[in-house]
Amino acid sequence: MKVPPGPRGFEVFQFLGGGNVGRTLKFLESSARRYGPISSFRILTKRIYLVDDPDLIEEILVKRQHSFVRDTGAVLLRELIGDGLLTREEPEHRERRRILQPAFHRDQIASYADSMSSEAERTASEWQPDATIDLAAEMRRLTLAIVGECLFGADFRGSAKGIAAALQRVGKRSQWLVPGFAFLEPLVLAYRRTFPRAPSLFFRSERAELERIITPIIERRRQSQTRDVISLLMAQRDDAGGRLSDEDIRNEIVTFVLAGHETTATALTWTGYLLAQHPDVERKLHAEIDLAVGERTATFDDIPQLRYTSAVFAEAMRLYPPALLFGRRPKETITLGGYTIRRGSTIFLSPYITQRNERFFDRPTAFDPERWEAGSPPKLAYFPFGGGAKMCIGEPFARMEGVLVLAALARRWRLRLADEKAVGVGSGMILRPDRPIVMRLDLRQPASSVPQPANAAASS
Repeated sequence: MKVPPGPRGFEVFQFLGGGNVGRTLKFLESSARRYGPISSFRILTKRIYLVDDPDLIEEILVKRQHSFVRDTGAVLLRELIGDGLLTREEPEHRERRRILQPAFHRDQIASYADSMSSEAERTASEWQPDATIDLAAEMRRLTLAIVGECLFGADFRGSAKGIAAALQRVGKRSQWLVPGFAFLEPLVLAYRRTFPRAPSLFFRSERAELERIITPIIERRRQSQTRDVISLLMAQRDDAGGRLSDEDIRNEIVTFVLAGHETTATALTWTGYLLAQHPDVERKLHAEIDLAVGERTATFDDIPQLRYTSAVFAEAMRLYPPALLFGRRPKETITLGGYTIRRGSTIFLSPYITQRNERFFDRPTAFDPERWEAGSPPKLAYFPFGGGAKMCIGEPFARMEGVLVLAALARRWRLRLADEKAVGVGSGMILRPDRPIVMRLDLRQPASSVPQPANAAASS
């Protein structure tokens, strides 16, 4: 059997990271650059493959997607969110996605725009000149409010600290669990087969805290008729003709609460950090927002005129995609890139690594939103939301949210780094900063509202 090249010996234990996700990423990126489009390494009895090529990624996620299932990460994630859209396999995944899709149809997505802008404007109005903020905490609070209002018709602002504290504990525990979880997985699967409804092995208190917050919302929704996610779930019947269970509904709501706010909050945090380091990009962003929006609130119809704002958000997600890795396993032994990969092997696809590859992006580590105005990269050289049938259902929601939030906040404020120390990659399953990003708030006026000199009109 022909095995892809890759690191050997004690070097491979760098993959475990010692609880530091940044070290794991550095090891994987080094392996991809040294050994090419597909590399591999063995830890004890387990061989792991890393794919860093758009054509091969497309083969796994799109062309041959039904030949693969999710990998170890889904088993660990299930311990927090249960059997939901992010952890189900076909055909259950397809059926659950069909139930939820109406909440993400184009017309429905457009209907969320006003709520997104309203919540972002509310945050902008609460900030004070010359104050300092923890940018990640503010973005979590804002995106949680947006998810609550748009998808659940609920006000989550009062719950933001509780959810953030639970997720912080999840992140700290995950930094040790994720790299070596493949060795724990057989025990976890055996436990879950024996006790399918038992409490989480790793996140029991965190899951209980999330359920405490969402259960009253479900109960209130039983008395109303809307088209939000909760109502869609309550109205659906399962394959046996019965209503979805309360546990099914709770699992999906936990999924959307976490995936729907934490990933976008992280992307917006990195966007603010990058803008503060690149004043030329920030000036161009402000100029576009001033011209397209001025002093009013941005709407869905403004988005086509906010092309550079969209490019800024896309470029931030290129450099810092919220999802570190997508894991897949072949259901049968396959040939991929000229190599034989055995059934059940772990294959990693990393947006972080591929989106920083100089084969697909000129000056790959530079923050350059204008690259998106010049054209798109090869298909699946950029895949922060995944691809194929399991691509994130909330992708259009997140993209629109990012643009409208940037427009609302940058219309009023410049964010300045209060601490110039370098920021690294933090722990957990999402690519968070490794420390708080503290920003100082500078109030600004849109260019259209700045008083012009008395002779300006005459001279023009």
